Amino acid sequence: MSILKKIGLGIGAKGYKIPIFVNTWNNRIIAREGDYFSKDLLENAVIAGKKFDVKIVEVKDSFFMKDFHKLMTKEVEKYGFVTENLKFLKDLEILIAKIKLPERIIEELAWIKDNYDYNYHHITAVVGLAARIAKDFFINDDDVLKTIEAGLTYDIGIGRVSKNIINKLGFLNKEERHIMNYHPIYSSLLIAHYYKTYESYLIDVALNHHESLDGTGYPRGIKVNDIITHIIKLSDLFDALISARPFRKFYSVKEAFEICEKLIKDGKIIPEILPIIYSYYLFVDKYPYT
Repeated sequence: MSILKKIGLGIGAKGYKIPIFVNTWNNRIIAREGDYFSKDLLENAVIAGKKFDVKIVEVKDSFFMKDFHKLMTKEVEKYGFVTENLKFLKDLEILIAKIKLPERIIEELAWIKDNYDYNYHHITAVVGLAARIAKDFFINDDDVLKTIEAGLTYDIGIGRVSKNIINKLGFLNKEERHIMNYHPIYSSLLIAHYYKTYESYLIDVALNHHESLDGTGYPRGIKVNDIITHIIKLSDLFDALISARPFRKFYSVKEAFEICEKLIKDGKIIPEILPIIYSYYLFVDKYPYT
């Protein structure tokens, strides 16, 4: 099924008025403030992408691998359960190194790294969390690799949100929150442009990683039950919870697990992930951090 039909872009699209302009790596605008997120807008992003030759590069040759290793080894108190005291770190790095991306995606990650320190840290952590969950959930590596690629691409739209909003001390106002809540749409447009197709699960994951099983998420408030999307959603949420932010306290690893468990039991996240969450929680108890 076409992803345009699957995500229903042609239905109710007038409800998704984009609050900022979205530009590409070379400042080509693929959405203007006031445009409506629609089938045509996504297709136009694809058409614009076809005008440029984009080199496909291996993640193993990028700065990301070094940054990932540094994060997982430096912040063991947070991410030790991902690698089990580094036991599985090499396995995860081998999987991540297999991913190939459009060079412009790497450049987007570099932009976020240089300008949005927390968000780059967050994306790096989410890749590790999602890779571990996927490795424990899926039988074959193909699905694990799809999950890792989704982790590398799902949040690139955050680089289109103003630094004044990203770094604001205190709570966002209504307009700022609206701009922030639409970042999944910015990501989907950029992915369509760089991959030169709208027939990609990566667009689906980017669009829906803040949606819920019961339809209470954002920005579109639809019901989503795709397993890779929910793995990314859970990983995104978990790392956000254990990270300090200007507008709220951070939670301990155990507290974050408990919050995720409650969301699963409340029908926000698919229940198939719950046994894996339990296993990580027990691991934290068995191997306390030092």
